[in-house]
Amino acid sequence: MTPFLNFSPGSYLSRLPEFLAYALVGAGGVGVFFDFLAYLGGRKLFVRKEFPEKNIVWPSILMIKPVKGLDEGARENFLSFIRQDYPDYQILFVVGDGSDPVVSLLKELQAEYPEKVRFKIILEHSGTNRKMNNVTRAFEGEKGDLILLNDSDIRVDPHYLKAIVRPIQEDPSVGMVTCLQRGTPSGGWSSRLASLMLNTEAIPQALVAYRLFPIDFAFGPTMLLRRDVLEKTGGFSALTNILADDYHLGQGVVEAGYRIHLCSYLVDARIGEEPAGDLWRHEIRWVRTYRNCRPVGYAFSILTRPFVFLLTGALLSTGLGYGALTGLSLLLYLIHFLILTTISDRMLDRPLDGMDLCLFPMREALSLLLYVGSFGSRIVWRGHVYKLMPDGTLRAMDPSPFPAGPASGRESP
Repeated sequence: MTPFLNFSPGSYLSRLPEFLAYALVGAGGVGVFFDFLAYLGGRKLFVRKEFPEKNIVWPSILMIKPVKGLDEGARENFLSFIRQDYPDYQILFVVGDGSDPVVSLLKELQAEYPEKVRFKIILEHSGTNRKMNNVTRAFEGEKGDLILLNDSDIRVDPHYLKAIVRPIQEDPSVGMVTCLQRGTPSGGWSSRLASLMLNTEAIPQALVAYRLFPIDFAFGPTMLLRRDVLEKTGGFSALTNILADDYHLGQGVVEAGYRIHLCSYLVDARIGEEPAGDLWRHEIRWVRTYRNCRPVGYAFSILTRPFVFLLTGALLSTGLGYGALTGLSLLLYLIHFLILTTISDRMLDRPLDGMDLCLFPMREALSLLLYVGSFGSRIVWRGHVYKLMPDGTLRAMDPSPFPAGPASGRESP
């Protein structure tokens, strides 16, 4: 009698742990394949040749920098943008509270660099995305051929502006230039965990997308647009109720018929120490934002986290006495680890030291918990509680009056 006619459900059920062990290790292998794609994406991005500055006209730039509070190394961060090797640019800092401690620093910088620095304090608010509300109102009546929106907690070198302007000037099809940010810790364990998230998780995932598809979204640390392209997207005013303003602004650029150029320049995110609760709230907001923007892609992004599959696969294989499968799990995890540390060291210039290596497994476990926790809609952003709606808009859960303060710093000419 053939084996098929001897089919017994019980025999297959008894082998279920074996099938599961192979499936887990196989899923981990898929994750390692994505790591390899990230490495190839990094090779594609960071090995790209930079051409000499020939016949490039450097247009005027209005840099808009929304700020709230004093980030880690705020003065040095701001000075890195003020001291750019670029002929024609101004920085417009935007604040939503006249009593914010950052205002004193902005007044000092304005006095030191009156031709470069201005700031406005915005008291009129209507959108639930307070940052974009402030940016929209501050932008009214402003000049500049190129508009640059970037974060307050990043630091750059003097060649930053020329590096990001060059692609948009050389190729008329480019409507936006954006950059990745690498983490630079300046504190203890929580600072390092946050930096590891950027350097060994967020950037590799972005490099996979860059390797496989045309970029159709932007990264908040740098969004450089031509003024006419910004107008075609609906402008900043279209983003005042949306959480993922960088994602939707990038989508608008692509829908308007332009390309987004991912620049090989890396900005530095200066990450200070913070309590564990604040770290969790920050990162749960990021993952819920990602899931809201790309729900299907985010659901399958669990496959880019081979840690859980290889760990459980190795434990199950060991319990079954499958030494070879256990060894394969450990080998795949070693490859996973080596690829990510190579990307951080050789491509991002952020080598992992002994403390980082000790925290690496904790970082992977935390990312897994965040993935599980991402399937929710409540977020905390800058001390305010919101509900993230399916269409990406925000609903304020703690409506409170905006603080008052002086109307503005030195106004636009």
